[in-house]
Order: sequence, then structure tokens, then C-alpha cells
Amino acid sequence: MGGYLSTPLSIKKYIKIPPRRLISGFLHINVISHDDNDDKLDAYQYYRDKEAGSGMDNDQHQADPWRGQAVANFLDTGRSAGGSGSNDKFLSFGDYDCLLFWVAGGMTIQTPLYTGSPASSIYLSSNGYPDTTAGAWYTGIDDYCQNFVKYDLISRMNNGYGHAALNSDEDYKGTVAITKNEFRSDEVGISGFDSTETPQDYDTAGGESPNAHGGNFKKYIMSCGSHSTSATTGDGDIDFSDGDENTFFPPVQDVEVYGIHRLNIDDQTGTTPAGATRLYSHSAAGGYHLTDFWNLVIDIKIRGYDDGWTSGSPSQADTEWFKSRVNVFFQPFGETGNLDISDTEHTS
Repeated sequence: MGGYLSTPLSIKKYIKIPPRRLISGFLHINVISHDDNDDKLDAYQYYRDKEAGSGMDNDQHQADPWRGQAVANFLDTGRSAGGSGSNDKFLSFGDYDCLLFWVAGGMTIQTPLYTGSPASSIYLSSNGYPDTTAGAWYTGIDDYCQNFVKYDLISRMNNGYGHAALNSDEDYKGTVAITKNEFRSDEVGISGFDSTETPQDYDTAGGESPNAHGGNFKKYIMSCGSHSTSATTGDGDIDFSDGDENTFFPPVQDVEVYGIHRLNIDDQTGTTPAGATRLYSHSAAGGYHLTDFWNLVIDIKIRGYDDGWTSGSPSQADTEWFKSRVNVFFQPFGETGNLDISDTEHTS
């Protein structure tokens, strides 16, 4: 049992940045099939074998993870030429995904603002509060730190969508793409349209102008790359522009970029009637609030599956389709390239 799930796995990278530092620069993300996969069934062959196996429910494996049609509609191009358990063509290298973003913004960090006066240690102890740290507990606390990070996908390249040859029409056959919004105005002027409104279809027979296309359009970026099939510039017997033959796997489903800071507001109540009032602290017990840096988070969402999934169970993928390597590079304008990119959140 099992199946492909639309809720992806999340692989995060963290970059430590000082507060109130305006950043603007290019973010590169490379996701590549791990070379350990060369000696195993690659993602496409695994999926095809699952589809052909007995006891599989059609609703679980009726379509492969990167196209809106059944696996049976695709040719077996022999990526795993040696048969089950081997892949002597080593074509899993083609299952890569490369994305280029422009990231700008930053984050402000300030000490939390409190409601009321700080509780004394005498008040805390006499009313049964577990932590009696003086001057740290308040009846209310608000954190006004703000993430101002914005990002824009500029380009994406992979082999998974069925590209036409160089200088020919791009024949994108994929069904899953990262979207970006694009606002357009027409002769009415930008003030004549709501930037959140979906543009209306126009009907020339009804007297509407074909130029009246203001509103919020969605732009889908699948892959901006072309390839050449010329005998003098390329090798290979799989035609990427043929949607039945191109079985390469783009692993990235989406990317988010945002800022977070180290904050934990602890709370406690006492044992007396007066102690029923809940008090809050960011500096006592388990509370903390760091103000000298924040984390830029690169959240890369990878397509995956749940091999134990059954109908009606939670739709969260827990396994990658194949073992991958994820590389991130970011160099903001005016800063050094010595940024500490970590697999875990920076804590100091």
C-alpha cells in the first residue's frame, strides 16, 4: 500500500543575519539525485514497477508524481537498463532541479513590550507561582518583531517537463509548477483595478475591448531551459521534447523564503486565587528572546510519498521519492560571501 501525496516534505536551510540589515541578492538552489541512487532503481522505474505490481489501488498510483496522467501512458525508455535492481545507464543524474531567486528585505528585532508592572519575587512565591524570578513576569507581553523578506523566482531549469529542441517551440508537458503573480493595468489606469482581482474574460462580440485585461494574473514557471538535439552539440537516445519518453523527475514542488527569530514566551499560574492570573516572561524559566540576529529560512519542499498511506489517512508525505542532495548559495549585495548556511536553526 502507499501513494504519492501532494503535501511535500520540507528541507530547510538557515542563514544567520544581523537585524535591520537590508539584503538584496541572488539565491541559488540546486537539488540533485544522489549518486547512491545509481546502483538502485531510480524514481521513475520504482514508480512504474509499483504501478505494474499486484494489489495496488488505482487511486493511489493512477498518476505519476509529476504529470497528470497514468504511468501506463509513458514508454519504458530503459532508464534502468539492467532490469529490476540495477541501473547501468546511471541516468538518475538527470533528475535535478535548479532554481534562481532574487531575495530582498530583512527583519527588525526589538525587546518585547509588556502589560502591567513586573511581579516581585514575594508576590510570586506567596501566590504559589513555580518560578519566582523578580522583575521577569508580566500579565501581558507582545512581540513586535517583523519579517520583511520578499522573494521572486527568476528562473528554473530541470529535465522533467518535455522541452522542445533549442530555437523551437517550448513544449512544456508538466502539470506542477511554481507560480508567481503578475499585475497588469490597461487604458483605464492602474487605479481602475483591484490588484487581488482575477482578470475578467472579454468578449469582443459584446463590445468589450481586448485591451481591457487589468488585474492579477498568475504566471507559472516550470522550466526556462532549452536543449539541443543536434548531433554535433548533444548526445543521448532519449528525446526530452517527447512527453512519452521524457521520464525525468523534477523533485522540487515549491520554495518559501522568510525570516524567523529566536523567541519563546513562557507562562505560569499559581495556586492561590490571586495566582490564577497567568503571567508571561521571555527571560525567566524557559523563556528567551535573542535580539542580535535572525534566521533567513530557505524552505525547500520536496515531492515525496507515504508508503503506508491508505485512503482517509493524513496526507503528509514522509519519504522522498529518491535520496537527494540539496545545495543552497546566497550572496546579498554589499555583504561578504561568508554566510553561515546551516541545516538547523542558528541559536547563538
